[in-house]
Amino acid sequence: MTADRGKPFLLLGVIGLLVCAGCWHQAAMKTVSEAVQEGQQQRATAADSYGQVAGPRPTPEAHTSASAAASAPANLQELILHALEHNPEIQASEHTARAKANRVAQATSLADPLLSTKTMPTPLMLADGNQVFILGIDQDLPVPMKLDRRGQVAMDELRMALHDLRGVQQRVIADVKRAYFELFVIDRSTDLALENKEIVKGLLDVARGQYAAGKRDQQDVLRAQVELASLDGDLIELRQRRTTTLAMLNSLLDRPGGTHVDTPGGYDLRRVRARVEDLLATAADVSPELGRLQEQIQRDEAAVELAKLAYWPDFKVGVEWMAMEPRRPFIPLPDPDTGKRDPVDFMPSSGTDMWAITVAINLPVWFEKIEAGIREARHTLSASRQEYAAAKNQIAYRVRDAMARVRSQRELAELFAGTIIPQAKQTYDVSLAGYTAGTSDFEFLIDNWQKWLAFRTQYYRALGELERSVADLEQATGVSMVDIDSIGPPDSQETQHGA
Repeated sequence: MTADRGKPFLLLGVIGLLVCAGCWHQAAMKTVSEAVQEGQQQRATAADSYGQVAGPRPTPEAHTSASAAASAPANLQELILHALEHNPEIQASEHTARAKANRVAQATSLADPLLSTKTMPTPLMLADGNQVFILGIDQDLPVPMKLDRRGQVAMDELRMALHDLRGVQQRVIADVKRAYFELFVIDRSTDLALENKEIVKGLLDVARGQYAAGKRDQQDVLRAQVELASLDGDLIELRQRRTTTLAMLNSLLDRPGGTHVDTPGGYDLRRVRARVEDLLATAADVSPELGRLQEQIQRDEAAVELAKLAYWPDFKVGVEWMAMEPRRPFIPLPDPDTGKRDPVDFMPSSGTDMWAITVAINLPVWFEKIEAGIREARHTLSASRQEYAAAKNQIAYRVRDAMARVRSQRELAELFAGTIIPQAKQTYDVSLAGYTAGTSDFEFLIDNWQKWLAFRTQYYRALGELERSVADLEQATGVSMVDIDSIGPPDSQETQHGA
């Protein structure tokens, strides 16, 4: 009767553990499916947000390059969207997250039951017959809290993988923007070099005219030819840099390395209207790197609890079926002297099969092993907390550094566009007029031309560095600067220098 009463409770316990494992698995699959689906739905929004730059504008001198006029500039939003859909690293991270989701069911499921058999070469003679075969099945049943902690650890690792996925997406977006604006700088530098070749050719014609008229010596002609050859060398280097940068950009887009990408002729200066404190608060809330480490800390906290549960014994329950063979009743031999058989109880010989319920527990008596596991889990948890603190400090540095570069590059671009380049152009025009009139030398003219060219090149570099710094800032904070702009009032410093 006792065994019969225990069977329902045993069955209910096993069913409860199986249902618990199923719940964890369903939660994991729902989590990863919702995260991936949400990411797919927000691709276009993310591309528009991260790809937004100020609209195209003419260069500081109202110059539109020939290459920019020949074809429409590439759309940065479309490049980002293409990368989000096709980048192999993003695809790999998504598959990794799905793999982690399937780890949850493995961590929370019971071990496979053990089926065992025993065959008796020599039958075991019992009262009901001969026992010849035993079939048993055993199932390990850990303490339910252990499965719960294992499920929690696996779910935290799944959430870590989802943060990794988001981090890879943001890194790829930032890499696309960096490569795109590097192409922008290269293209505008190429345009300047081509334009200045024509300018130097004009200077060469002027020098030859002055030399033919006997007003100047041949040195001016040779110097102009050297500057013309130097521009040809610059163009060779720029073509090589463009090939390399274009290949890197196309690798992020998972398409042939030679696929052409156009860039805009120019655009308005970026302004990031946010305080550093707001940026740091945003990074603490939404940064994928910090989010991953927070989930890692929660995972390690669950691992500590799981290690402590090693003191609790696990159960093993089983059922055995014993096959019995009927045998003929025992009939004693007759007495040799009397010829009679002794009266005996011939014993039942029906051979009725028997069954039994087995229960066992492990004995966690090796305390040093358990304590070592607990210490290991605690040290791992401490390491994760320190890793989080280090990452938070590193992100704070990256935010401050990127914000400082954004401000300085914006101020530098404004200075070049509003003051330095117009003044350098005016100085060059005056020196050209003076050289033509014979009041200044060619060395002075070339020096002013070189400064004018250098300042124009530095202006476009400042534009490109400004946008690359914005990409660094977006990767560090975890959101686009368009979203950041709406957080709060700008710094007083930014207000002072903003356009």
